[in-house]
Formats: sequence, C-alpha cells, structure tokens
Amino acid sequence: MDTPARAGVSKALCYRYFDNADELLVALAEREMVEVANRVRNAMAATATFEASVRASLAAWFDVLAERGDVIVALLSTSRLAGDLGQRRRQLRSVVGDFYAQQAADAFGLDPRVAGTATVILLAGMEGLIDCWVERAITRRELVDTYTTICLAAYQALADEPPVIG
Repeated sequence: MDTPARAGVSKALCYRYFDNADELLVALAEREMVEVANRVRNAMAATATFEASVRASLAAWFDVLAERGDVIVALLSTSRLAGDLGQRRRQLRSVVGDFYAQQAADAFGLDPRVAGTATVILLAGMEGLIDCWVERAITRRELVDTYTTICLAAYQALADEPPVIG
C-alpha cells in the first residue's frame, strides 16, 4: 500500500495542494520547524541566564521529539535533503546558530566569530544527543545536564583563552 493510501487519502488529493513529493516534504518540514521554534522561544522567554536558556531550549526540543520524533527524524534522514528542503534546513541551522552565537557572545564576552564557530560545532553535537537518548536510553535530565555543562565549559574556555583569529 502506498503512503497516501495508508494516510487515508488519495494521491490526487496530495497533488491538488502540492506539485510533487518534494513540495510536500518542504511544507511538512516547515510546519515542524515552526513548531520547534515556537516551543523553544516560549521556553526561553522565562529564562534570565544563558545556562537557563540552554536548559529550557533543550527541554523544549526533547518535548517536541517525544511528541513528534518519528516525523522529525524521518524528515532529517530523508534522502531528499537536496533542493528546497536541504536549502531550508541549512537556512534554519544558520538562523539558530546565529541566535545562540549572539547569546554566547553576550554572556561570555566572546568575539562573534569565535562564538559562531563554537556554536556551529556544539549544534552539530545535537545529533549525538538525540542518538544517546533514543539508542542508549540515557535520561533527558542526564543529557540536558551533560550538554549544558559542555556548552558552558566550551564558551568559558574560549573566553578565558581566546583563540587567535585570522
């Protein structure tokens, strides 16, 4: 049975709203990205420190994964990450990276380039964080504590001993 039939709709209905499967995937990815962004933004609104912001955003991310993880993981692992979906994912990663880099630069007095580089590296670790939660059954609390500690230590180390730039 094909995917539309499993969802209880006809292929014709899908093509009424989308020209092809890639457009459908982009729309689904957009919906999920907006949901994650809204949850993280709402969670961080009540925080006063960088550490609290990191913890709140991780908790919100885990909440979304617990509720919608199958969809998100499927979207992130699809072979269709080229084209519009891949471009949108890169744009989102850039916006998220810039946001957290600015937060880190402000909190630790870091050069924006240094904060940006560190943030890109730290955000790449999110895949490992998810893997530890799903595959290794490590608790959310332990993962939030570990990841937060790594972030704070990395930014503090860069503030204590800034790398040579240029």
